[in-house]
Amino acid sequence: MLINIDVKSLEWCTYLFLSQDKVGIDEWHAVLQDPTKNDIHKDNQVKFNLPSRLIAKIFLFRWIYRGTAYAYSKDPDFTDVSSSIDYRQSVIDSYYTKYNGIYRTHKLFIEQAIREGFIISPFGRVHEFKPKQTYKGLVYNESDITNHPNQGLGADVVAMIRVMAKHKMDQAKLSNSKLISTVHDSIIVDSPEVDVEPVARLFSKIFRDVPKVLSQHFYVDWNIPIKEEIKVGHNLLELKEYIL
Repeated sequence: MLINIDVKSLEWCTYLFLSQDKVGIDEWHAVLQDPTKNDIHKDNQVKFNLPSRLIAKIFLFRWIYRGTAYAYSKDPDFTDVSSSIDYRQSVIDSYYTKYNGIYRTHKLFIEQAIREGFIISPFGRVHEFKPKQTYKGLVYNESDITNHPNQGLGADVVAMIRVMAKHKMDQAKLSNSKLISTVHDSIIVDSPEVDVEPVARLFSKIFRDVPKVLSQHFYVDWNIPIKEEIKVGHNLLELKEYIL
């Protein structure tokens, strides 16, 4: 059986850690406490007049990497509401008003990248940036600057989860279950059917322990809960949610 363990909203969680955005952190805790009553993307859909929850989710995950008003105004997913660049910029600005901590972090990253040519992540990963030649002259790519530190941090979090999983699986003598793949925020384990529940429970505990382990190993105060989503199936096409 394949056990697919996704890190729920990984890039949002890592940006919440980088920015310590109070509104976003409070929302995330509310979602984990009761996801049936609290839905960030549904709330943003209504608040910012977006056509669906999915579009609100897409908007958010582009917005955290400085998606431009021009790009939104030309995207068919968004033009049903408005193709006006000014309108799209007003929505972007509204997101920044709501998530002001992320706005401040974006500005800090951009200023530091231009001034020093690099950003060091909380875990020590160094991201270097150089201006690129455009029709406007040499320009720093703000999407890259706001993207790379967060994507790198997410990769480090998943790597730590993978190391913890290997260690815990060895301790539990789950030798017939193998870590076979990691793609972005997804870890896949190949297990005999009898091992599915023990492996799922093991990962559930690992995710509860991740904030403490990150804090201890990287000397940070990791205060953002990390949540798993587990699916099981005979192949990737047949994966179904697994409830412990």
